[in-house]
Amino acid sequence: MYAKQMLKQSLPLIILCGLGAILTGSTLSLMKNLFLEIPGLIVVIPAIIAMRGNISTALGSRLGSAYHLGLIDADNLWNDNLKQNVLGSIILSIIVSILIGILAYVSSLLMGVTPNFFKLVIIVLVAGIISGLILTFLTILIIYLVFKRGYDPDNITGPTLATFGDIITMLCIFGSAILFAGGIL
Repeated sequence: MYAKQMLKQSLPLIILCGLGAILTGSTLSLMKNLFLEIPGLIVVIPAIIAMRGNISTALGSRLGSAYHLGLIDADNLWNDNLKQNVLGSIILSIIVSILIGILAYVSSLLMGVTPNFFKLVIIVLVAGIISGLILTFLTILIIYLVFKRGYDPDNITGPTLATFGDIITMLCIFGSAILFAGGIL
């Protein structure tokens, strides 16, 4: 019986996740001119997508575990446990975004490309913070809706956050790169 319930909860979501991956790839193809304009930007894409996916799915998993342990519920979602998890997620986003920018710069130098250090780091930082805030809010919303509907958060939050994380992060890196590409910084 559990396999049938898991299939019912997960299959439509997995199909939507596949469509989300196509959208993410399409956004990447729109960025080809930005890769020429901002050396080192291509190096950032896999790292920032992985970072956002890891941080938001870890947050979703921690909140799912807190729900199973009775530390949070749909009626008492915004408590100290949730606040600490959200704060940790945002702090991680900032620190790791800066590190990704620095490592992308160094990696680009090793490949013979000389990007603008400040521009590359700020693009990653802005994209990381904006996507982090959006995904943190989305994580809380998904957890709340999953609890309210009585679904198992383990079947829903991981794939949903991984896919939305890819899409939102790609859009944020695209927007951030456009913002800083035209000589604004």
